[in-house]
This record gives sequence, structure tokens and C-alpha cells, in this order.
Amino acid sequence: PTVTPETNKAPQENSDFSPSAKKWTVKILLIIIALLVFQIPLSMIKHLVNERGKKAAGVHAEIAKSWGEMQTIGLFPAAAKEDITVNVTPEVRYRGIYQAVVYSSEIKISREFKNIAAGSAGEIKLPSLKSLDKVSVSINGKEVPAKIADNTLTFALPAGNTAVDVNLKLRGSSGIKVMPNAGQSDIVIAGKWQSPSFVGDSLPSKRSIDKDSFRGEWHFNSVNVPENPVGVDLCISAGTYQQVERCFTYATFFLIVFFFTIFAAEMLTKINVHPLQYLVASGAPVLFYLMTLSFSEKTGFVIGYAVSAAIIVVMVSVYAKMFLGKLIPALLVGVVFAASYLLKFILLRMEDFALLSGTVILAVILGVLMVMTGKINHNQES
Repeated sequence: PTVTPETNKAPQENSDFSPSAKKWTVKILLIIIALLVFQIPLSMIKHLVNERGKKAAGVHAEIAKSWGEMQTIGLFPAAAKEDITVNVTPEVRYRGIYQAVVYSSEIKISREFKNIAAGSAGEIKLPSLKSLDKVSVSINGKEVPAKIADNTLTFALPAGNTAVDVNLKLRGSSGIKVMPNAGQSDIVIAGKWQSPSFVGDSLPSKRSIDKDSFRGEWHFNSVNVPENPVGVDLCISAGTYQQVERCFTYATFFLIVFFFTIFAAEMLTKINVHPLQYLVASGAPVLFYLMTLSFSEKTGFVIGYAVSAAIIVVMVSVYAKMFLGKLIPALLVGVVFAASYLLKFILLRMEDFALLSGTVILAVILGVLMVMTGKINHNQES
């Protein structure tokens, strides 16, 4: 009988992808496509944040226009010596959900002139005099009238050595600045506000900021007099829209972390996660930004961020339990996701230690992913 040689029917494993390799390749391609597609809703939400921020700035401008704009006090002519004390009483005005910082201030100005020429006039220039509630001018201890024209207070100065004392009650918004103009200038600006920002070419030589008050002192002479005014900005600590917008700086990175966390959980549990479940789950971190904006407008950024992150982490963990079918992997997914939000918050709030703290938390996230994927190679198919 003729012997027919046996045909080698063993599969050529190296010539084609295995079904498992094809599955994971498709999942990775799906993640890449989803990352690109989800840039569209992220950009739409970011545009919404910008629009709300512009509207808030417009409301602030309207309040400032009716109450008083940022004040900058200019004093002329140059004096031999001047002492300026500004006491500021800020408050927050609301219009709907938007707010603006306005203030009332009491300003005391004492200036000494040496050998002033006859016919000279003293001037105090302001951005707008409509917010000036009260003014009194005394020269050599005697009160004199002041003329108001073109946002400038003017008063006659007698020849020779002259001492001028001016008291002002002035309304404004956002901040107040003073332009020193003397051989020796001593400026003090103080008030009750929790988040002042000292501004100008020169920072105060002495400063103190307590829980609800501040004080700054500047001392200048003819050598170190600044070219621009010095003063304080009364900021609302950590603007809501600015911080929400900064969240988008890390949006793509944390979306990648989320996708590959689900991917790692699927490999660990050997549960075939449907592509639709990937897309539905990834809607949660995108929704986070819209949720943070909505809550932050009502509660402030910190509370809004914390509430939004907690809701999204719970949603993702519960959904992961549904499609993975196991509690521990679902909890690990939630831990990684919560750690990523903690990392993002630290990056937003910290400057000096942002790199260090961010590196530590990234190491924690990587460690959790290592735990989730460490035994994947025990699966012969994988």
C-alpha cells in the first residue's frame, strides 16, 4: 500500500495574530479613537467655561462702573516728605451667581513742601471723581476749598514752606494704588480681607496677612522711588472659572489613565468588556468638568471639585462592578480614579511642591496598576 505523507496541520502561530492578540489590538485602537473623539465634548465644555468667565467679568465691570473702578491716586507736585495712610473696608457684591469685590476707603495724606513757588497748585488725580464721597483739604492747619475738574482735585499752595493735609473717603473695586512723589514717602495700606495681593514695582518693606486682615508698608526716598504706583489687589481667592479652566490642562492625560485602568482591570479579571461599556464609562470623566463648573458656581471651586470628583468616582466604581462582576477590581479602579483626581487637585493648588507631590501620586497610581496587571502572564492565552 502506498504511504501518504502526513500533512503538517499545526497552526503557524507566528504568521498571524492570535484571537487574543486581535482582541487587545482592537481595544487599544478603540481607546485611541475614543481619546480623539472625546476631545470634542472637552473643547465644548472648555468653551462654556470661557463664556461663563467672560460673563462674570462683564458683570464685575458693570458693578465697578456703578460703584467705583480700581483707584490709583496720583499726587502733584513733588513734595519733600509725604505720609499716606489708606484704610480699606472691602465687601462682596452679588448679581445672580456672579460676584465682585468693592470697597470703601478712608485716605489720609500729609505732604510737606519746601520753598514752594508762588502761584503753585496742589493736585490729586483719580481715575474717576464720581466715587469720591468726601474730601477735606487743610493747608498749614487751615481748611481751604478744593476745585474738582477733569478727575483732578486742585487747591492753591502758598509760597514758602507748606504743610498740606487731605482726607478722602473714596469708593472703588478690585484694588487701590498710590503713586509716591516725594523725597521721602511713607505709605501704609491696611484693611480686612483674606486674600490680598500686593502689587507694583516694589513690594512692601513690611507686610502682614492674617486670617481676615492685612497691612503693607512702603518706604521710599529719592533714590528708590518707583516708576509705577504701588498698592494692593483685593482678589477673590482662586477664581472659579480660572481654576476650572486650568483643569483642562491635564484632561487628556487623566483620560488616558482612566482608559488604561479599565483596560488593565479587564486583563486582570479576564472579563471581556464590551466596547460600548468603554465608551459609556469614559463619559464620566468628561462629565466631571461640566459638573465641577456647575457646582463651583454655587459653592466655590474647592467644594465643587470635591463633590464632583466623589460623584464620578462612585459612578465609575459601581459601573465597573457591574461589567467586571468582581468587587476588588472595581474598588481598585475607583482607587486609581480617586488618586488621579487628588493628583489633579494638588497640581492645581500647589506651586512650590506640585512636582514632588504629583510624582508621588503618579507612583501610587502606577503601583496600583502593577498590582492589577502583575499576574496577567499567568494566563496562557494572554
